[in-house]
Amino acid sequence: MRVFLYTLLSLCVWLSAAAAAAAESAAGDREFQLKTAYLFHFAELTRWPEARPIVICLRGASPLRKFLPVLEGQTIDGAPVHVAIEANAGIGGCSILFLAENGLLTADVAEQARAGHVLLVGDSDGFAAAGGMVQFSLRDNKLKLVVNLAPVKSAHLTLSSKLLRMAELIE
Repeated sequence: MRVFLYTLLSLCVWLSAAAAAAAESAAGDREFQLKTAYLFHFAELTRWPEARPIVICLRGASPLRKFLPVLEGQTIDGAPVHVAIEANAGIGGCSILFLAENGLLTADVAEQARAGHVLLVGDSDGFAAAGGMVQFSLRDNKLKLVVNLAPVKSAHLTLSSKLLRMAELIE
């Protein structure tokens, strides 16, 4: 009888731990699904100096790699959206570049983004303050945006007032 109770108790603990892990994974998935949707809306709410195909690129290790392909072929103003998640591709063809790690935001990348009119987005702490353009920030279990206007303006990008109203601004 004791063995049965011990086994039953162990099973309950194991199931509780598995359920908690599954809930945590689902919450993480929701976060990155939301970030994917935001990236699409950034493409809708950003104006580039010249008309061009919308290409959303990802650099670095991020769970976004799993979710971004859903945007492939979606349209904005009749133009298809493309997704580039290759690890070693350059940023020249990107409209939006998501940098998964702060270390990827180098002076060279910032200069290429400025010259190529690429919107730099990241979710690392301090990304916007370090020269990134749009930062996802998780506060009180809510996804917040921080926009650094100086690099946005120097890249000759125009962000919609709808996007700017949702964000904390750094000037």
